[in-house]
Amino acid sequence: MDDDNPFKRPNDRADEASEGEQSMFLDDLASLFDEEADESGLPLWDEPDDAGAAEAENWPNSADSAPVWREDAEERSLSDPADVGRETGGSSVFEDSEPTEAVEFPSVDRVDEVLSLEAGAPRVATGMVEIPPPPSAPPPTGANGLAAAGSSLTAAIVVGLLLGGVVLGAIALGERVVLGLLVAALLIAATEWFTALRRAGYQPPTLVGLVAAAVLPLAAYWRGADGMVLVLVFALFGAGLWYLGGVGHDRPLPNLGVTLLGVVYIGVTGAFGGLLLDRPDGAELVLTAVMLTAAHDVGAFAVGRAAGRTPLSKSSPNKTVEGLIGGTILTIATALVFISILEIGPFGEASGSRADGVILGIVVAAVAPLADLLESAFKRDLGVKDMGSLLPGHGGLLDRIDALLFVLPATYFTALMLEVV
Repeated sequence: MDDDNPFKRPNDRADEASEGEQSMFLDDLASLFDEEADESGLPLWDEPDDAGAAEAENWPNSADSAPVWREDAEERSLSDPADVGRETGGSSVFEDSEPTEAVEFPSVDRVDEVLSLEAGAPRVATGMVEIPPPPSAPPPTGANGLAAAGSSLTAAIVVGLLLGGVVLGAIALGERVVLGLLVAALLIAATEWFTALRRAGYQPPTLVGLVAAAVLPLAAYWRGADGMVLVLVFALFGAGLWYLGGVGHDRPLPNLGVTLLGVVYIGVTGAFGGLLLDRPDGAELVLTAVMLTAAHDVGAFAVGRAAGRTPLSKSSPNKTVEGLIGGTILTIATALVFISILEIGPFGEASGSRADGVILGIVVAAVAPLADLLESAFKRDLGVKDMGSLLPGHGGLLDRIDALLFVLPATYFTALMLEVV
């Protein structure tokens, strides 16, 4: 080393070390590692001599020339390297059986666009393409909307006329035919009621409710009010045994509650038709109730459709104050003309006073909208638009006779009060 080297330390004696001392130090260090490996008893890591050559010649098969444990070297040498290919279907163990498709990630410039998507308009991301959900079909407008509304209105008018013809035909045939028609109507209405309950998640004893709704008008016709009470008691016992006997399991309190509500709402109110039929001129009394109910429905629908602006109740946004006024006026006018003046039914004939028909018209005009609103509240609570779909343009039969169910007892008690029956 040059004496003029400025980086040389004065006392540096590295160059004075002899080669013999360095060789002795390396031998001692190597023997130290050999002794530690032998004493531990662990397998030693061995590397084949031809590792570099195999990797250079055929890199997919470089696993065969990779470092192995010394104990596995003999087993590895006894097996044919081609066996690995045969076990894996002729391909390398490191080869993917299916090619991997290239994945394109969205660029950084599109992050703000993705994060700014509105929550109300979700999109389905597929790779780089965002597919918006299909837009909902808009309600028919213009000529199509008018055609659809006209078709629905025509269907409602036709169905209403057919129902009126069926009622008139049954009344012409006598009280027993009217009673049979009443039982059938109440049974259908009760079926719609319990079907709507089940769709809403209730598990009522449907069989008990259907039997009670069908038997109540029969008991009222043959045994009067005492027969109605007897059927109600048996309905309560039967509904209780439904759960005590193990037929029903889930929540008996709410399920029994909606069952008995349906029995009273449909069966008991409809059974007043049987009480009317049991009186003299019973068929004419039922005709009076049906006629005034129809007048109220037609007046409320026509006026509400033409000039309805003010909602009547939150339970039924489609009903308006203007429709209520129209229904009230037409109901009282119908009672005055057909009952008081033309003396259709016993109200005009029995007393000879035109005031009786007007009084009945006022009572019906007050009760019918309450029945409509109550059924609307039931439907809103159950989450359904209509109780059924039996009648085109009207919904279910219960939707059509909901007001009549309250008008029948109102007619009966008004007749008793005025001593018409």
